[in-house]
Amino acid sequence: MALDTGVRPEANALLASVAEQLKVPLAVIARHAELGSMGGAAALDANLVATQADAALLLVDSYLLGLELLRAQTRLELEPVSVSSLLVDTAHDLHRFARQYGVDVQLETAGKYGPVMGNARGLKAALLSLGFALVEAQPALGGGARSRISLALHRTPQGIVAGVYSARQVVSADAWRRAQELCGAAAQPFTELGAGTAAGLFVADAILRSMDSRLRVGHYLRRGGLAATLQPSRQLQLV
Repeated sequence: MALDTGVRPEANALLASVAEQLKVPLAVIARHAELGSMGGAAALDANLVATQADAALLLVDSYLLGLELLRAQTRLELEPVSVSSLLVDTAHDLHRFARQYGVDVQLETAGKYGPVMGNARGLKAALLSLGFALVEAQPALGGGARSRISLALHRTPQGIVAGVYSARQVVSADAWRRAQELCGAAAQPFTELGAGTAAGLFVADAILRSMDSRLRVGHYLRRGGLAATLQPSRQLQLV
């Protein structure tokens, strides 16, 4: 007789993906700690280690939130949130991490955007998870050239879209759909991306779904990426 642990398959899949992604920063930290113990020219790069540790902690925080939501099968409490401010904060947090991968982070929030209905903690966790994933998925260009990702907002008839985009189409709509179908049933649901990189996408999607949204493949200004549509707050219309 199978033991019912109360853990949903989606939670197990999330844990497996996050465990794979944590291998990257932990391996970097271990390697540089080893080099640091040698001294001299191989001295410890404290800034790199601190950045990788911060990234790992942020991913764990996001995973714990996603796991909490999956286990409780609840939704986050929605409130008016300034998505413009959240995107600024997210870009700031991503900058140090992205720089170590030779990736520039660009913010595109031209125009004025009122509050959206969301959850500040959940939305930032989702955006950070998505940002980390797309930074790691960027190719090494070589020759001193740098890749770039954009954190952008724009309006559509369906609502306000917040997304992370790059000149390289990281994920196709078909690949994302297949990965969602295989999540929990395959060790490597994302053949186009490494298991670690995919973890951030699954975490972001789990959190966004708890806010009546979802992660989807999107395009903006001829760039591809992943995004979520958020509903404008209606409270201001009561004045």
